[in-house]
Amino acid sequence: MGLYSEHIFPRLMESGLGSDVHRRYRRRVLSRARGNVLEVGFGTGLNLECYPTSVHRVTGIDPAAVLERRVRARVARAPFRVERMIHDAADRLPFPDAHFDTATSTWTLCSIARVREALLELRRVLKPSGELLFLEHGRNEKGWVSRLQDTWNPVQNFVACGCNVNRKIDAEIERGGFRIIELDRFTMPGVPRVLGSVYLGVARPHGGRRLA
Repeated sequence: MGLYSEHIFPRLMESGLGSDVHRRYRRRVLSRARGNVLEVGFGTGLNLECYPTSVHRVTGIDPAAVLERRVRARVARAPFRVERMIHDAADRLPFPDAHFDTATSTWTLCSIARVREALLELRRVLKPSGELLFLEHGRNEKGWVSRLQDTWNPVQNFVACGCNVNRKIDAEIERGGFRIIELDRFTMPGVPRVLGSVYLGVARPHGGRRLA
């Protein structure tokens, strides 16, 4: 990791994704989390304060550890057990099949290089009755916006350490072995459509038992 990716970009992400608006969306999507949770793209732990009391443990995976002082403070304040692991989500996860009650991903699927492999691994370690809760930005439904996203994406990928703005997140999730049961599409207020086209929803493993 270089100076930019290890120190500068994480602080830029903190200032953006840590806003009150982003926090409201985090709370909304994570309100369904329960039990033993696997969080993909743990980052600096911004999600920890947004989990409900139904969560007992969060295992966070991320390919890098950044802003450690902030992360340790957030982990210490969490009312549940938090475990962290440096791991590429697309590699085989070191957990048994059907291990987690919930999987979460917030602004992460955009930056995983082998996103289908990562989602297939999430499906493997998620219980058949479990849920994947996702909050992502991605491809806009309007043709002119999506064309702008395609044009901008190489720049975004470079300045945002692998982030892609033009992925069709719902299609990626379905290709990864999930069935989307809830999906809200909208543009975040005050954010250009190229960057702020949001997918917020819930998915379950194909063949999973429907929760009561």
